[in-house]
Amino acid sequence: MSGRSLEATEKTFLEAAERGDKHTIERCLLAPRSVNVNCTDLLGRSALQIAVDNENVELVEILLQQPDIKIGDALLHAITEGVLRIVELLIDHPSISASMLASGWSRSRPSTEESSDFSPDISPVILAAHCNQFEILQLFLARGAYIDKPHPLNCFCRQCEESKQSDSLRYSLKRIHTYKALASPAWLSLTSHDPILSAFKLSWELERLAELENEFKDIYMELSSQCKRYSCELLDQCRSSEEVIAVLNRRCSSSSPPEPALYDEAPHSERLSLDRLKLALKYDQKQFVAHPHCQQLLTSIWYEGFPIWRRRSGFSKVLLCLAIITAMPLLAATYLLFPRTRLGKLIRSPFMKFIYHSASFGCFLILLVLASTRTEGSEMYRQNTRGPAPSMIEWLILFWVSGMVWSECKQLWEEGLKAYVRQWWNWLDFIMLSLYLCTFSLRAVAYLQININKELPRSQWPNNDPTLIAEGVFAVANVFSFARIIYLFQTNPHLGPLQISLGCMIIDIAKFLFIFFLVLTSFACGLNQLYWYYDSNTEHCKQRPNGQMECQSNSDAFTTLDVTFATLFWSLFGISSPKSTELVDAHPFVEFVGQGLFMAYHVLSIIVLINMLIAMMSNSFQVIEDHADQEWKFARSKLWMSYFDEGCTLPPPFNVIISPKSVFYFFKGIKGLLVQLYSRPKVPHANMPRPATAEKGLLAVSENRHSARLRCRAGCIFWNLTL
Repeated sequence: MSGRSLEATEKTFLEAAERGDKHTIERCLLAPRSVNVNCTDLLGRSALQIAVDNENVELVEILLQQPDIKIGDALLHAITEGVLRIVELLIDHPSISASMLASGWSRSRPSTEESSDFSPDISPVILAAHCNQFEILQLFLARGAYIDKPHPLNCFCRQCEESKQSDSLRYSLKRIHTYKALASPAWLSLTSHDPILSAFKLSWELERLAELENEFKDIYMELSSQCKRYSCELLDQCRSSEEVIAVLNRRCSSSSPPEPALYDEAPHSERLSLDRLKLALKYDQKQFVAHPHCQQLLTSIWYEGFPIWRRRSGFSKVLLCLAIITAMPLLAATYLLFPRTRLGKLIRSPFMKFIYHSASFGCFLILLVLASTRTEGSEMYRQNTRGPAPSMIEWLILFWVSGMVWSECKQLWEEGLKAYVRQWWNWLDFIMLSLYLCTFSLRAVAYLQININKELPRSQWPNNDPTLIAEGVFAVANVFSFARIIYLFQTNPHLGPLQISLGCMIIDIAKFLFIFFLVLTSFACGLNQLYWYYDSNTEHCKQRPNGQMECQSNSDAFTTLDVTFATLFWSLFGISSPKSTELVDAHPFVEFVGQGLFMAYHVLSIIVLINMLIAMMSNSFQVIEDHADQEWKFARSKLWMSYFDEGCTLPPPFNVIISPKSVFYFFKGIKGLLVQLYSRPKVPHANMPRPATAEKGLLAVSENRHSARLRCRAGCIFWNLTL
């Protein structure tokens, strides 16, 4: 509004607009002394804006007939109120173009006119998305309005650089307002051919932005949660299992035809692919995966072949599992010979595969226990023998490890490197198997190369003896093997949340160790610098009053840096003595400073840091406990999905046995490869001569495509051997 006061006619005009008195409005707008139709009241509201706020459609029609009317913020207020009829009247006005509904809105307004209610980057289509006005947004889309996705945060284009330099806050707020519109359920529903996939990707992108722009972390995380809720609400609309399957089985691009198979698909390959569910696991959509509809479908697939399993008693479940485990060698032999029978289909069911693999790993742990307890009675022989021959139990362990390595190679081939390293349990398996392979290699080196002094007391062995190193590596591998049992806890509703909490606590411990190492290093350097002058090997003797000599020496707790680190670390557990800071016949000031540093270290590390670690771990446990059911179902679904896909039916060590089916598929793949190689079509010659460069380019493209098909077919042949 201008600095002048309202005239009497303007005041009457605005009061009539507030009352909805259209007769007074028409009288005030009559010539020759018509009132300024764009005059504003003390709140900066024009008559048109007042009519919009009051949802007075007739008054809006009268005001829009005036030639000098300015729409201003009236359109934005109409969108906020959600009155479709008024919005239609306003956008039909000649002063409103299609571009003004989107990015052209801010450019169409004079720089001197800045709205007090809306940010300059808020356009009508963005505001409609913010307010989730479905019909209004549909109207804008029909007029050609659209929302451009913001550039990446690390974009260095001219437009982004100018926006950052001119006003960095306005640049960030514009991005937030745009993403808020893109995350609107109405926008996702109207503009996306696959709303669930769009919600997944946008949620993931918003979480990454929350990490990069942590100043607005809460806003981005709330928008990410909004996208997750939207995908769950869409899943809520499913009313039958067929609809749930249609949602979870949808591919990212349903229009692309499937790749031709190398060989005819078997009947059991009709199992659901669940591509959308795999994508939800990849994008960490815990609410979507833990949704009851999704979990009900997963449960029905998991217990395929055991429809009444969940209704059985606990005792009958244990007996059935023991019977299945006992018959595992017989069933494995049956599957190797007759994989397409009804029994073979039952063996391929996810639940049976889980029981077999769990039982196989349990047998492997039993072998490790037997190897540690030396039940074969060769402890005296192996104690002083460098490079001993493997025992029967160690041969079985080697056989089992070979099967597990083969299984991991198949998993890596199927999932790809990125998906494989994304799972922390795969890292544990990789480390465990690498340690076992290192053990076997060292044992082989010791057995083959050590020919001199083969029988020698262990105390006289060299420090770099391969047998000693192999035993140390084998001990560490055993620790990782038994720690892997925790992975199986995810199937249990009571132990699963504890296992997830343990994983979060390990992350807290890693954060704590970083700070603790800084504190430990600072005190270790200080104490070592203070005490290294005082030699611990020199004895200080003095005569007692009774004539006897008493000799004492200084403590060696802080003489070297590595010993100082060990002393400070073990002092956390009360192992170090307080007398380690005392000196014999030395300077009291040095002893006073040393005791002060030692006490300060204990106060800082035990009272402050240890309690901080306990608080962090308690907070992590409480976060998981607050969403225990959702976290557990998400982790369990990851475990279940690893058993849904075809392949890896037999557990180690049965999976290293070459089955007749694998041999058949191998030769069938070789035949198909040769047929494609020798039936390669010749390139027809054109009537007009082509340039040499173009001909070479086309031939190169043809060769690349053909080579790619051959590589794919060769990969399929390799994969057939893994079935």
